[in-house]
Amino acid sequence: MKVYLSLGSNLGDRLRNLNAALDLLEGGGCRLLKVSSVYETAPLYYLKQPAFFNMAAACETSLSPAALLALIGRVEAALRRRRLFRNGPRTIDIDMLFYGGRVIAMPGLAVPHPRLAEREFVLAPLAEIAPGLRHPVTRRTAAGLLAALGERGGARRLPANYAGLERWLAALPPPPASLHYSLRNIKAALARLGSPERSMGAVVHLAGSTGKTSTACMAAAALSASGWRTGLYTSPHVGSVRERIKLDGRDIPEKDFFETFLRVESVAAGELSFFETLTAMAFLYFSASKVRFSVVEAGLGGRLDATNAADGVVAGVTSVSLEHTALLGGTITSIAAHKAGIIKKGAAVLAGNLPSEAARAVGRRAAAVRAQAFPLSPLPPAAERALRGAGDFQLANAAFALSAARLAAKRAGRSFSPGKAIASLRRALPPGRFQRLIVSGRNVVVDGAHNSEGMAALLAGMGGKKPVCVAAFMNDKDAGALAAPLAAASSRLILTRSLSYRSADPYAVLGLLPPAAAARASVIGAPLAALRAALRAAPRGGTVLVTGSLYLAGDILSGLAGRRAFHPREMLVKA
Repeated sequence: MKVYLSLGSNLGDRLRNLNAALDLLEGGGCRLLKVSSVYETAPLYYLKQPAFFNMAAACETSLSPAALLALIGRVEAALRRRRLFRNGPRTIDIDMLFYGGRVIAMPGLAVPHPRLAEREFVLAPLAEIAPGLRHPVTRRTAAGLLAALGERGGARRLPANYAGLERWLAALPPPPASLHYSLRNIKAALARLGSPERSMGAVVHLAGSTGKTSTACMAAAALSASGWRTGLYTSPHVGSVRERIKLDGRDIPEKDFFETFLRVESVAAGELSFFETLTAMAFLYFSASKVRFSVVEAGLGGRLDATNAADGVVAGVTSVSLEHTALLGGTITSIAAHKAGIIKKGAAVLAGNLPSEAARAVGRRAAAVRAQAFPLSPLPPAAERALRGAGDFQLANAAFALSAARLAAKRAGRSFSPGKAIASLRRALPPGRFQRLIVSGRNVVVDGAHNSEGMAALLAGMGGKKPVCVAAFMNDKDAGALAAPLAAASSRLILTRSLSYRSADPYAVLGLLPPAAAARASVIGAPLAALRAALRAAPRGGTVLVTGSLYLAGDILSGLAGRRAFHPREMLVKA
């Protein structure tokens, strides 16, 4: 007899529960004919509980309805099915939807399932494997029943490959701060994953307003060059989301990225934001890869950032300036206190050239947790030569990176020799940081400077040249304070808009400029069109500067390569 079953799980490792249930069903006398994709669905009714993984299976069996029901009971018992209350969360739930074309009414079993027509999480996987299957009473098809529910969006098919995963991640909404700017969810997810943050080697944790990504990349390269397997987690990315998770300088492969995502989503479906998901993936990947060191860049602030679920043996604060004031507070002191929150008991602490009030906040935190502060070591002349032309601001980042790598090696009981490390610095620099290109005979510099400190360093590094500038800013930045000095340092300013959902309206930015600067500025909405206009305006051999945000850098660099940058909606929003 051909039967159709529905399976669901929202406790524990959902994928493992579903696959184990299928194996037990087949071993008990249900030969699997077809199994649907897995769907992630919101819980039914009003109960607050984790999201479900649901699937449907078509089977061939000689078991009677009563015997099949008994098998289902044994499978659920074998998987320790537990349901704390009616309609509550459960490790596994198996329902008999159809038994051939029969209508069955017996104690504990009604077939077809009496509430089938109202359950999208059942109909979506069922319609995938048997769209023309007809209800024996109403004669409506599974596909027709699903269509009658309309576009509820409550059942989302889990991606089947990396390309589908990018679409899945792009569709995630930006999380409200009240739900996601805390460590509660990420710590719970990591615990279900076996606490990988405790087995990812010695952790170097870096926070800061500017410079932390370049510093993290160079610190990881220095450790890898010394012969130790090293993981690197940074954000945001410029082109591909896989840039964020690296092993010995190489982006995580698509296959590993996809499989690691499934593992994380299986234990935390619907509970993690985009950034939290990527953080859990990085920690799990580093743990599975048995790295000796992990270099981790904080995403926003530090104390409540998801990356702070890991304890760093080295904690560094590269810089502090006014940023994200709605979440971190409106003063240098409060922002520095958030960033200093990454300093854990007994850690080695490094600090860049901080404002005095920020330095005091870092010192207070270090003293409170008995962490030891260390001075930055001077940058060796060989490192200065290796980084020539990369931007003077990278010299300070390199000094910080080498100091962090040296301290991490010492804490891990390893000796650190800077020779090979220095040779690795230049190629470790991330894209979009004073990146030089030649396009149509013009020198193009792409830099993601997005705050006053970074913009000042960038313009100082231009050596007095007045380039044609293409700029876009994010809507949470002080665009006027960034655009005004940029306009003064440019021969012409072309304002554009990143393809990110957070990009500021270029016409609004134009209105913030002083009249004289606005007269030399224009707006071209599409990033690549703005670049083409800048290339036409610059003389052959002249310079075009692209800046204002890493998202614009990604749009330009990806566009020049014939691709589209991946912009997730990851930024926190007010609840």
